[in-house]
Amino acid sequence: MEIVDTELENSPSRINFLRDFPETRMADRVLGPYRIGQELELPLWISQHLVQTGYARFRDDDQFNLKVLSSIHFRETLAGARPISKLQHDFYFRLRRFLRDLHSQEAKDRSKGRDLDKALNLANDIVSIRVRQISSLAASGEVSSELLSNLTLEERALLEFVRKNVDLWKRDILGRESSD
Repeated sequence: MEIVDTELENSPSRINFLRDFPETRMADRVLGPYRIGQELELPLWISQHLVQTGYARFRDDDQFNLKVLSSIHFRETLAGARPISKLQHDFYFRLRRFLRDLHSQEAKDRSKGRDLDKALNLANDIVSIRVRQISSLAASGEVSSELLSNLTLEERALLEFVRKNVDLWKRDILGRESSD
């Protein structure tokens, strides 16, 4: 997960500046100057810092919130017996970040507890549904490239982990190489 998170922390993110930002040295980069209203694409970790310090905001269409999570939950619960649906490649990264933000907001404002509870319930349902689907895929043997393309990096790692353990278990039970 850490490798995936590091990769995604460096992925491009679009922000809009809420106020002027002077030329500043940040890590090995020189940023700015940027003007109010300017839209820019920067690595996520830099964008997060600019948002946290009040200089910028993420574009609305890039935000992960309860509405987005509810839509994904709705789609996942409808999927039922259909093959595993496609999630954005950074879904779990964004989900972890969103839940972490809600936890910190709740610590400051108890009224955010309902949002956190709802988000945790939705996330738990989504994860449970997908774990069941991935476990079924792992036990079934071959997985098509189309289905693989619907999995996030974290899910592919889980699929391989479960597949290896299922194969080991089958060998222990059957006393030979599994035929899958």
